[in-house]
Amino acid sequence: MIEPKDVVIAILGASAGLGGFVLVFLGLIIASYQSYAGDAPEAVVRPFQTAGGILLAAFGLSLIAVVAALAWMVASGPAATYWLIVAVFLGLLVVVFAAAAWTTRLVIWR
Repeated sequence: MIEPKDVVIAILGASAGLGGFVLVFLGLIIASYQSYAGDAPEAVVRPFQTAGGILLAAFGLSLIAVVAALAWMVASGPAATYWLIVAVFLGLLVVVFAAAAWTTRLVIWR
């Protein structure tokens, strides 16, 4: 049987790592967006803005997951918040996949 503490520690590490990974790709999208120097049509830069928004949401969710896991450990593992932490992490995975799919569409199927 896996202990809840072990799951929360794994979520803490995975969320922090994934957050750093997402932040790198957010920087790449921002740099790509800025390379158009403000004179590009809206149809060109809009997909970059969308990708940036999705990546920012993923980064925010990763920070929420890290803070929630840390708070859970500091509070000695209240049962009510365990499933909230798991749900936030699963939501983070969904948003990261959405960001990857959107960015892939942006780059490959233009």
